[in-house]
Amino acid sequence: MASASTSAVISFARGVPSPDLLPVADIAAASQRALVDDAAGALAYGDGAGYAPLRQWIANRYGDGDAGRVLCTNGSLQGLALLAEAMFAGSGGRAVVEAPTYDRALLILGRFGATVEAVDLQSDGLDVDPIEAACDAGRAPGLVYTIPNFQNPGGMTLSRAKRERLVALAREHGFLVLEDDPYGELRFDGSDEPRLFALDEGAGNVVYSTSFTKTVAPGLRTGAMVLPPQLHGKLRKLAIDTYIGPTMFSQATVAQYCAAGSFEPGLERMRAALHERRDALVAAVDTHLGDRVRYVAPAGGYFLWIELPGVDADALADAAEAGGTPVVKGSTCFADGRGREALRLAYSACPAADMDEGIARLAALI
Repeated sequence: MASASTSAVISFARGVPSPDLLPVADIAAASQRALVDDAAGALAYGDGAGYAPLRQWIANRYGDGDAGRVLCTNGSLQGLALLAEAMFAGSGGRAVVEAPTYDRALLILGRFGATVEAVDLQSDGLDVDPIEAACDAGRAPGLVYTIPNFQNPGGMTLSRAKRERLVALAREHGFLVLEDDPYGELRFDGSDEPRLFALDEGAGNVVYSTSFTKTVAPGLRTGAMVLPPQLHGKLRKLAIDTYIGPTMFSQATVAQYCAAGSFEPGLERMRAALHERRDALVAAVDTHLGDRVRYVAPAGGYFLWIELPGVDADALADAAEAGGTPVVKGSTCFADGRGREALRLAYSACPAADMDEGIARLAALI
């Protein structure tokens, strides 16, 4: 593939797969089967918890086999919004997040009245020490929100030891952990870590959240949560009161896609492309930014987080946007104003052949 011209937009901003990675033919076939095999189920309002065959597939893959714990949502972000409303609206409470973290999670938690406190993100995931210290001081949070695999925006993965500590603390002190895992299936280096949900062993302290928007196609807007029994009914009712019925046609299409055996081959294609793009982006960063930059190369997912000491990255991002190379400001990913010397670079939507020119543009702006 030829590199983009100097006048073309090269975007590192959106955490989405590029159009060439979307399994268009498989989705088209799945949507047709959804209409032929179960038109009434696909086109009706349906159960507020989501399309039953998809809930069972999710329960078998990510949960404990109990579809009664699964709530399908309009992407995983809606799941977070429902949980935040149930936990914090009208009552407040403390939510711990990673620093940096997903910017929309900060917006949602704040909107529903949570007091958001941040703990630093380290090379092996969130720093558990401040959470343990707060618990020991009688200040256990209501919720810990973590993206444990190929974190957005940092790209880091939570270590096994930290996973076990966090789950043990949640069990001992009675707080909830939201394991937001839209990228865990997209590992292309190393070995998978156990899900926090599995480590919880049914104790009810971990909510598992995932999304087919990152592993199949964004436009399907289908995510899911595996919830403790005491939360499922409450969030299902809240979902019904919010939008009456979920996106049943999208969920039926995803169910048919998975039932046909398309999910794993689609993941393999996406992993291979993401691996190539990660390698191309890291090589370009090393070539054009060299000693100016610090980063931890992700072993999967969509994002590379770069720190540029001494550089006003907010101003750099504005200039890059104007010059046709959009990026995400690091400062948007903190609850406390930090991150003005950092950027999030998404490699998922950028062809490998365009990485070198895109990073060269950033370097020239510096």
